[in-house]
Amino acid sequence: MVALPFLVSACVNEPTAAGTGSRLSAARLLAVDPVSLKLDPTAGNFPPPDFLRQRGNGPYSQAQWTNKVALEGKFSVLLAKTVDFASCYTETPQNGCMAFAAVIVTGVEGMMIKDLGDIGFSVSGSCGAGSPRFNLYYDTDGDGQADGVAFYGCAANVSGMPATGWTSMSMSAVAPDFCYTFPSDPCTLLTPGSTVVELSVLVDELGVWHIDRVQAAGSTTGEPNGT
Repeated sequence: MVALPFLVSACVNEPTAAGTGSRLSAARLLAVDPVSLKLDPTAGNFPPPDFLRQRGNGPYSQAQWTNKVALEGKFSVLLAKTVDFASCYTETPQNGCMAFAAVIVTGVEGMMIKDLGDIGFSVSGSCGAGSPRFNLYYDTDGDGQADGVAFYGCAANVSGMPATGWTSMSMSAVAPDFCYTFPSDPCTLLTPGSTVVELSVLVDELGVWHIDRVQAAGSTTGEPNGT
């Protein structure tokens, strides 16, 4: 049986892994250094009892730009979840326990993982082991479809405290904390030459976070226009 966290963070059908096909060919043509990054907030929910069909986020999770908190510039991305994930492991799971909020990092699709270099972000809120984290869906056979997912947590990769209440994380994209090859096998196919299907910063635990200064492929962004 696939573990519940895997359903949220590695399900190929969730919004953080959908709709990338049209961007792949363009990204391959534009994969130059530095790349042009943009952030695309998205949220959703996998309701009980089976947690298999993705629905709208409803009141359970939120992902949106805000100008109320920012590390640099005027904006950050608000990621929030209102239901404890632990409820998913009970006999009567609460709707929303499998909700997620994420910000997709666009502009890196089709690049080789080694060309991402160091990836990182800054967060106002808890820098946990699993939330927030990078999710990287990768392709190993060149068909543009995800063959696995790699995870890069915040707590184990702290790189600094850029301002009061903010924590930064950074790590090499070729050395994730752990990864899975679909459907649920330990990661054996991820290589530096594997290509990016989708990269996102994701939360699936109870809490509120603000994400800013996202870094990948030698570029950094934290504003709606990509600057």
